[in-house]
Amino acid sequence: MSFSTETTRLCRYHGCWRDIVTDAPSPLIGHGVEPNLNLLCDKHASQLSGDLRWLEHSLPDLCEYRINRAYGHKNGGGGQSGTAPAPLREALHDLLYADDDHGYPGLQGTLYEWMRSLKINLPESTPLSDMVRRIADHPKLVEHSSTPVYAELVHSLTRKLRRFLADDDGETVLYGSCPANGCLGQLSCYADAETAKCPKCGFSMPVALIRAERVKRLLQSEAVRTRGELLDIIKACGMRVNRSTLRSWIHRGQLPQQGEDAYSNPLYRFSDFYRLASGLSEDADVWEIMQVSQNQSKEGDDKWAIRFNHSTSTAFRCVS
Repeated sequence: MSFSTETTRLCRYHGCWRDIVTDAPSPLIGHGVEPNLNLLCDKHASQLSGDLRWLEHSLPDLCEYRINRAYGHKNGGGGQSGTAPAPLREALHDLLYADDDHGYPGLQGTLYEWMRSLKINLPESTPLSDMVRRIADHPKLVEHSSTPVYAELVHSLTRKLRRFLADDDGETVLYGSCPANGCLGQLSCYADAETAKCPKCGFSMPVALIRAERVKRLLQSEAVRTRGELLDIIKACGMRVNRSTLRSWIHRGQLPQQGEDAYSNPLYRFSDFYRLASGLSEDADVWEIMQVSQNQSKEGDDKWAIRFNHSTSTAFRCVS
């Protein structure tokens, strides 16, 4: 008798395609061997566990005074405690209790909705650390259908909250020279921020607009590359184009040849190739570029939007 020693399913965490492996012969399931009903792979189950542990440990301090210590506002003499600057207090309060600009709830609303889906009957006024503890202690947490969705929301909020306790915790992205007249600073922000800012002069600019302008400049580039180089660059950008698709574009005249290199290999303009791969029109302006990215996100193809938004820096390095 032969049978499979493992069964696999895919992790339900958004954008994850890892297998969830049940290390048990399928005929034994139900005969003393419990099936693995987890909806998260080991990586995202561990990520969730770590986020909940950190929140349970840190929320009391975040809600009280540790935000002040993180930014150098220590308790003074006479027993009076310092206070964090008003913008920091407001940002922290919004992250914990208010809806964001897209209508997504802060941590309190997210945890409360998650508890309701798990049939945990606690009022919304329950202390946040108690909410986290009850969720973490749920016996079927990683098997519940709501967990993959809320695990992603909680992870995003946790990453932002960590920065209030350690301002170097997040990944900082540099977006190039500040465009303000006479300023020699650099626009920068955290990886998931919506606005980049210059620390020297304070000039700020929407990240979506910066990326769209980069794509616009990329589409105006005259740089040429061979077929193999085009495929290598687009792969490094996080986008995928099959060789058969490339051949089809060339055969149909959508990707015209632009001469040859020293070894008689045909050359093609990278901007034409990038435009075809990203689905942009020939005369795309920054507003169309922003709209294409936004539409892809609305249609649920967040993986495409992320690749589209983060590919321009790699492309510029490769064709410059």
